[in-house]
Amino acid sequence: MIAESIKRTKERLHKVKRQRQTQRRQRERRDAFNISLVGYTNAGKSTLFNALVKARAYAADQLFATLDTTTRQLYLGEAGRSVSLSDTVGFIRDLPHGLIDAFQATLQEAVDADLLLHVVDAANPNFPEQIAEVQRVLGEIGADHIPQVLVFNKLDALGPERRPPQLQDVYELDGVATPRVFVSARGGEGLAQLRQVLAERVIASAPTAPEAVEMTADFPDNHASSF
Repeated sequence: MIAESIKRTKERLHKVKRQRQTQRRQRERRDAFNISLVGYTNAGKSTLFNALVKARAYAADQLFATLDTTTRQLYLGEAGRSVSLSDTVGFIRDLPHGLIDAFQATLQEAVDADLLLHVVDAANPNFPEQIAEVQRVLGEIGADHIPQVLVFNKLDALGPERRPPQLQDVYELDGVATPRVFVSARGGEGLAQLRQVLAERVIASAPTAPEAVEMTADFPDNHASSF
């Protein structure tokens, strides 16, 4: 019975992988810009996904609330076009290779993305370790070369003494100055700034506007705060 159950599960995983490959090929033919949400489990990825695309992806305060990939179209008025936004499974410390295999279909969305939104639980005092763990897993699956924007979520859970002086700055990620935006996916604060950053990335990637490659996000000159 166990062997049969394993066989059926593997068959379903294989089917999901084929479906994802078909969807990715369709997006490539449409010249879509693909954004994937990644981050440590329970960082609020699905809540942010829902807030951006007004979807109803399952979100809960628990480990692995999202086990499958959900992809929706996100219209960015600032860029005058839509992008594909995918929610993925949350990462966790010492994720067993067996689980990596099981989550291959959802993790593949991150590998094939044009941009990663790395969602961080800003209210968690261990967020630096969680960032490092996400970076490690991205390296394991071959997605560590993809550009990132850090989204420090749960701004509403920070006390006045911990609130950042500004919603946009940069954060040194593996020695690279990476754009960072503070948001409250639940309350909506910072989402307008995040959409603007995404629009700038999309515009800069457009092959019809080579001069846009020179664009940089409108971040303050100072580097990351002590947060």
